[in-house]
Amino acid sequence: MLDVAARYGRKVSMEWSSGWYVYSLFGNTGLTLGLSDDGITNYCTWNSTDGNIKGIDVAQAMQGIGGHSGFLSVDDAGFVEGVKNGTIIAGVNGVWNAVTVEEAWGENFGAAKLPSYNCAGQQVQMASFSGYKLIGVNAYSQQREWAVKLAEWITNEENQKLRFRLRGQGPSNRNAAASAEVQSSPAISALLEQSEFSCLQRIGGNFWEPVSIFTAELLAGNPSGKSLQEQLDAMVEGIIAP
Repeated sequence: MLDVAARYGRKVSMEWSSGWYVYSLFGNTGLTLGLSDDGITNYCTWNSTDGNIKGIDVAQAMQGIGGHSGFLSVDDAGFVEGVKNGTIIAGVNGVWNAVTVEEAWGENFGAAKLPSYNCAGQQVQMASFSGYKLIGVNAYSQQREWAVKLAEWITNEENQKLRFRLRGQGPSNRNAAASAEVQSSPAISALLEQSEFSCLQRIGGNFWEPVSIFTAELLAGNPSGKSLQEQLDAMVEGIIAP
């Protein structure tokens, strides 16, 4: 994908400033990350020097991707801009931008599960976090009946279909989710296919910043001069900090 993009002076994008996306590269390697039993701190072995795939293997693979002329690390707004102006021909992004991308690419629009990447001499299927948006109704609200009516209105079949058409996101209403238009959606089909390689995001707040610092160093060409192992150790130290 990167070679094809570079050949035509275009880019494949993925946001490395966010741990939400960077998890994809570590998540299916045998290296672990998660929320500790205390429900606050994290455990993380992304710097491991043991196992079939080591932390430095992933870091080296990331160096290769990040330094490729066909790759671009860009945030959500930058992805949409690149899609519209033609500089981005493919990207790792969310279903929330499916409608915008389809409007820009028309019949050329398509979606698929995350690709594999070369790491330690093998193809590793990229993983992903899974999640959902939850709106709660307060049973103790002074306007409880109206709160329940609002919840029913938001989740009814008609409104959930409308939300899908406008934003491309999968409906929570079962009838809406079973409709032909939802079932035939490339973005929703890709999301379902990727679900085999996804896990629920359960991590503490100290995860995000250390990952961003690590990836910024990689993308900048390692200006600090520190070894990859040192950088991995520093990232993990920050992730698991109390």
